[in-house]
Amino acid sequence: MTIEEAIRTRHTVRSYNGTPVQGEQLQQLEKMIREADAEGSLHFQLINGKQDALAPYSIRYGRWTGVTNYIALVGKDSDDLEQRCGYYGARIMLWAQMAGLKTGFVETKCAVVPEEIDVKEGERLIPLTLCIGESEQCGGPHRLKSIEQLSDVKGEAPAWFAKGMEMAQLAPTAGNQQLFCIHWDGSQLSMTTEKGLLEGVDMGIARYLFETGAGIDHSMWH
Repeated sequence: MTIEEAIRTRHTVRSYNGTPVQGEQLQQLEKMIREADAEGSLHFQLINGKQDALAPYSIRYGRWTGVTNYIALVGKDSDDLEQRCGYYGARIMLWAQMAGLKTGFVETKCAVVPEEIDVKEGERLIPLTLCIGESEQCGGPHRLKSIEQLSDVKGEAPAWFAKGMEMAQLAPTAGNQQLFCIHWDGSQLSMTTEKGLLEGVDMGIARYLFETGAGIDHSMWH
């Protein structure tokens, strides 16, 4: 499976069979987390093989069952923490799809940080986790805004911009809001968003998918 196929076929899954991530998949997942932490000033933590893993949290949307594995999204606190969590969470999400695992972002609020999660001084746990594991379900597509609604182009956009938007359009967003807009002014890229639920995370996810489709890196953004 290519990464583009992963973007097109991945959908949120809320029911898992309770099996921990194991063997080679576990080794690769831990490697992905270490890389995300190093590159993004993050402190992602894998909770693996814990029964009723979401029990400490208040779940806002949907019924989640069989979840024993998730990644707690922790990082150095700053205004862009949610974006960084979304960006690197999306990288892990797509790797999981290619590795045969299923995923789902779930909003998780808690009055007290669960004891299994280490939040150091200067860090913050954002109210979102990435569930990951085995499931017989595949999820289903969600309603999409048009590319015209999600982008703002001055003049004629290059072909890579169109490809990037095609992938960004498929990004999962909280409550299916799709509040982000990607701008091209003829020489630079930028992104804005309306206010909403975890809109910063959504920007990070959409940005990663855009870069993947467009074949560009961080340096293109203003």
